[in-house]
Amino acid sequence: MRLILSLAALACAQPALAQPAAPVPAESPADTAAIRLAQERGRLIYAYDQAAWHGTDDMLKKVRNPERTMGGYIADGPAEAPTLIFYSNDPANPQALYVARFDGNRLVSGKVLAASDDRSLSPRVRGMIAAKRTATEAFRSAPGTFGCSDKPFNTVVLPPVTPGGSMTVYLLTPQTDLTKLPLGGHFRIEVGADGKAGPVRGFTRSCISVPIPGANDRGASIGIGHLLDPVPTEIHAFSSLTSKKRLIVIVENPEKRYYSVENGMITRLSNDLFKAQNGF
Repeated sequence: MRLILSLAALACAQPALAQPAAPVPAESPADTAAIRLAQERGRLIYAYDQAAWHGTDDMLKKVRNPERTMGGYIADGPAEAPTLIFYSNDPANPQALYVARFDGNRLVSGKVLAASDDRSLSPRVRGMIAAKRTATEAFRSAPGTFGCSDKPFNTVVLPPVTPGGSMTVYLLTPQTDLTKLPLGGHFRIEVGADGKAGPVRGFTRSCISVPIPGANDRGASIGIGHLLDPVPTEIHAFSSLTSKKRLIVIVENPEKRYYSVENGMITRLSNDLFKAQNGF
């Protein structure tokens, strides 16, 4: 088995870990909480991103020249049953124009709202729309930000965990090649209850795109080195769901650790076992 590792990323193809695992050090309470949050956020980001994808496809079949009336979209609701709303381009008073409902990733219904329908948006959804606009403006004005595609960012807004809490906005580099996974060019911005944007947080320092192992590469994994956090992030969890492949994440801060991220779940690996299997 061989791993190709660089400072930014690695790509590996290796069989699943079959040997009895060596003891894995216990995570600190802070790292355990960070992993749990990353898993929860990654799952919700994936659900909302899928809803935006499939809902947009359905909307485009039913609406002529949507650029004339549509101001954008917001996904909301639980990961297992999200709702997608396309809203009007009136920033002062956005109205719902199209609503799609999902069971998991399966589109259950998609409706273009007539003038006689109730097009009003809940205060929560209106707040999410405002947060997306604020975060996008903050990104454009922040120093050191970068894009990794000539296509617009995909946007996901996570609603407050508690009433009156902050909203979390993600600007995600779109996957334009189904054979490659963009692992760089994703950003997170918290927007507080006061409507102000916090710092723009990038998850990598550069654009990173790695090949996705093909269907014939059974047991193959995607590898990535990560320097900015002590544990994998929601972007790793999201990317494992998007690619339907296991990620091997090697973190370097505060010390080198190895993690498996599969189907949105993050598991720490034994350093000794991982090194032995890969000839380190």
